[in-house]
Amino acid sequence: MPTINERQFQEALQPKLGDDWDRALVVFRNFGERLSWDIANVLLHAADQEKVGEVLEILEEHYREHLQYQHPDIRGAISDRLLGVNKTQVMFLILCEKTLGLQPTR
Repeated sequence: MPTINERQFQEALQPKLGDDWDRALVVFRNFGERLSWDIANVLLHAADQEKVGEVLEILEEHYREHLQYQHPDIRGAISDRLLGVNKTQVMFLILCEKTLGLQPTR
């Protein structure tokens, strides 16, 4: 799974995020290295569509509700034992398809 470091994140996103940069950096740090690529991807798309605030709200809420107590090394890798669903993967899928209107490439 690819990852990006904080310097790469800053170079790619700070110019595009303007006033939302500080919030985005907190989200990037909170989600951790394992999810760094996913965070950068959705924020780049959100910046292109002027939906950064909306996407940051979704990410912040997901972190508060599902990730804040997970160890950073496994953050986002845990599936619900009863349903067998990884809530973080589902959140990113819904974010991409519904919020950002992205379609999978075939």
